[in-house]
Amino acid sequence: MSRIAEDRLLALIGRIYEAALQPQTWGEFVDDLADLYAGTAAISSQSARGAGARIHASSGLDPAFGRTYEEYYSQVRPWARTVGAAVPGQVFVPQWLVGDAKYECCEYYNDWLKPQGIHHLFSIPLDRERPLSTFLTISRSRKFGEFTAEELALSRKLAPHLQRAVEMHRQLFAVTQQRDAVMQSLEGLGVGAVLVTCDGRVRFANRLAETILARADGIAARHGRLEARTPAITASLHRLIGEAANTGAGLGVASGGVLALPRTEGDDLHVLVCPIPVGGSGGLGPAVPTALVFINESGGDFALGPEHLVRLYGLTPAEAKLVSALVGGISLDEYTELAGISLATAKTHLQRVFGKTGWHRQSDVVRGTLQNGIARMAGMLMQIESGMGQGTEEESFDSQRHAAITLNEDR
Repeated sequence: MSRIAEDRLLALIGRIYEAALQPQTWGEFVDDLADLYAGTAAISSQSARGAGARIHASSGLDPAFGRTYEEYYSQVRPWARTVGAAVPGQVFVPQWLVGDAKYECCEYYNDWLKPQGIHHLFSIPLDRERPLSTFLTISRSRKFGEFTAEELALSRKLAPHLQRAVEMHRQLFAVTQQRDAVMQSLEGLGVGAVLVTCDGRVRFANRLAETILARADGIAARHGRLEARTPAITASLHRLIGEAANTGAGLGVASGGVLALPRTEGDDLHVLVCPIPVGGSGGLGPAVPTALVFINESGGDFALGPEHLVRLYGLTPAEAKLVSALVGGISLDEYTELAGISLATAKTHLQRVFGKTGWHRQSDVVRGTLQNGIARMAGMLMQIESGMGQGTEEESFDSQRHAAITLNEDR
């Protein structure tokens, strides 16, 4: 390797650690790297499962092409599955994996690489935390020729430093997320807050959540991963977490949700799963999407929407509307009039509510729902999202009353 290359290598290593502490400078690092290789450079997080990608820093790539890569072309690379099993730090060249003929006739090459004048490329996986991996990719046009053994050797020297930088970035990012999680736990509600990865692994838990998880009744952290009492309920919990985490990472649209978690004795625990926006302006972003899980341990006063009751207690829409009305201060007789159903039908709905919730009296329904901290939070979020609370207290109550009852529906 020439003296010039060695000098530039040392300068690039310094840039790597600077960017690990100041994520906004990753752009300057990839600019230098692209210049060194006479091409383009990018750092991205990608999924081998076809869930898309995110380009964190790039040089020489048209932003419009970058967006189409994130949304589509990252999923049609013919070597994607092989890359998913690549060892971090290992340099790979796509033509070596699939052969020149398959490489040059694939959709990704003809519709994405070739229009940008890109022919040669190589990638290095820097980090893997399922389901995402972080990659450094260098590419250039045909006229500059294949990457030489010297150039690939240079990239291998950079790889360990980039791997350490990604780990440093993740640790610093986790500290920020922990701070944000505490802020979002809404002090005074008495609700546990747990920050989890998309597969349910615990990154951070506030004190109350740690206490709840230590009891291991209804929900626990086994081998560092959230689990409920049964595999079926655990699967439902993980589905909500995965959906919410992907939404926070810009890879989905689901908003999370609420779920009842049976305990060995006493009332169910309830959880509210929320997306956490990853942000990542100028930085690498987290290695894996995350979600925030709130766990109920207290009560409060609120108005709860039927859609949350359906999920929390397994009620039908008609049963949920009845419970929402009762919690909102509407009597059973008033509800029958407003909903246009008979008293006998309303009582049948109420008996079914008793059977599903374990409550035995109408007053238990009201008290039990009002004391559900997760339900309270879900109700407040629903009000914020719908713009409620902007009018007077009387207007807010009327809005809740009409939102709770749709006349002549679901009889």
